[in-house]
Amino acid sequence: MSQLTLDLPPGFDPDAAWRYHGRDWYRDRDAPAERVAGPALTKALEFDGRAYLLTLTAPAGGGTLVMGMDSDDPLILARAQRVALRMLGLTPALADAAAGLEARADHDATTARLVGNRRGYRPPLAATVFEALAWAIIGQQINLTFAADLRRHLILLAGRPHPSGMIAHPDAAAVAALDPELLIARRFSRSKARYLIDAAQAAVEGRLDLAALERLDTDPAGEAAAEAALLALRGIGPWTTNYVLMRGCGLPDRVPVGDAGLAAALQRFHAMDRRPTAEEQATLMRPHAPWRSLATAHLWASLA
Repeated sequence: MSQLTLDLPPGFDPDAAWRYHGRDWYRDRDAPAERVAGPALTKALEFDGRAYLLTLTAPAGGGTLVMGMDSDDPLILARAQRVALRMLGLTPALADAAAGLEARADHDATTARLVGNRRGYRPPLAATVFEALAWAIIGQQINLTFAADLRRHLILLAGRPHPSGMIAHPDAAAVAALDPELLIARRFSRSKARYLIDAAQAAVEGRLDLAALERLDTDPAGEAAAEAALLALRGIGPWTTNYVLMRGCGLPDRVPVGDAGLAAALQRFHAMDRRPTAEEQATLMRPHAPWRSLATAHLWASLA
């Protein structure tokens, strides 16, 4: 087991990452891909056809975090460190967004109320862009509990097993090779199964460049092309696209308009007597540009 110490920014609380990545484990202690044990989060990852275990441990007192990985390969460790930083939301783009939003909160009462006592908060990202895309497709028009069940079925069906018994989330190639009937037999709708496999096949065939999507947080010049490529996929609309660009790519100024959680949070934040429409959500989020992804994450966090 190799270990690295990661420095955390002032005020950073890893609990948000634990809740996000451990969401299936909190519902089902047999969740195959992620587990939480006290201050430690363990996630199974796949690199080059092999499963590994990444463990993130937050020592008492804060300030640092220990990353453990069951590999001594420097290349694997470097890739795991990038994944770990993504999972924690510790990317340069999100650091800049947090600094900007919190500076605005110093002189703007609405932003101050939005940030509240969450200074230092960073929205955790999915471990990979494909994992974010798969989760977004799975979660379309169903509740979180059912979505978590479907995700678990997908991991059990196509994921890469680790000797520990944990299973890494499947990559695009594994999902692209699935027979949709196997997903349908596990309560996926026919359309959801087809959309998921189509998206994976697009990645395998190069119509969707996952590597370019992974780089968007440091090379945003490709944002428009990435958005167009996602929207070109069957069954992928603006909500899914914005979710992937926000939670998968770490772009700082995206809003998943139409999201039920965002609507509920905006209704509460603005003391509305009803849920805002999609158009109203877009209007209400506009003042938070150019950091609307972070503002969205704060609103979601306000519902916890």
